[in-house]
Amino acid sequence: MDKSAKDQLVNDIENRLDDFFGDEDDPEPTAEVRPSMEKLKSAVLSIDWEITDACLNDLKSEVESLLPYYEKEPVTHALLRMLRALGGYIRKRKAQAHQDAIKRVMSVFASLESLVNNPQMDESRRRQLVSKEIIAFKKLKEQVEQRRVAASAADGAATGEKASLDVHAILEHRQFQDAVNAVEARLSSQVAALKAELASLQEEIKTLKH
Repeated sequence: MDKSAKDQLVNDIENRLDDFFGDEDDPEPTAEVRPSMEKLKSAVLSIDWEITDACLNDLKSEVESLLPYYEKEPVTHALLRMLRALGGYIRKRKAQAHQDAIKRVMSVFASLESLVNNPQMDESRRRQLVSKEIIAFKKLKEQVEQRRVAASAADGAATGEKASLDVHAILEHRQFQDAVNAVEARLSSQVAALKAELASLQEEIKTLKH
């Protein structure tokens, strides 16, 4: 075998070895990027500082962009829907909005941010967060309705625009309703347990008296 043939053979072998032991790894699958909460946080803080159409539009836009991503996370999704409803209410009523509406926006966002920044949070803690917000949200809704009724009575007629928090639309969402049902079931069981314990203590007291 002449020198050129040998050189060609060596080159072929080296090329095959390079192919076999090549250090170019297959590209790793791209992980789904979790959307940032920074723009939503900025909108929330802006509302706390000054209520403007611009910041309310930003709030709505950011919530709408995040909702599809968290569709399969009912607790997080529920909090986003609360933010959207609260933002819509504040946008409609502006300075006439209930004084606690902004507080609820801040609280709901704080719970939302806590969930998103702590993905390893256990389920019971996650449900505690959302149950707290559900209870406060319903209380605010009742206060808004009471104010509306009182204002209508003072005017002598049920006129004016209803200051709705869109609670009905939220509660229609199946995943949100599941979360609410779970919270209410847990609260009911806790109340039942307390009643049973109280009854037991009362029986013990009666026994001691005899």
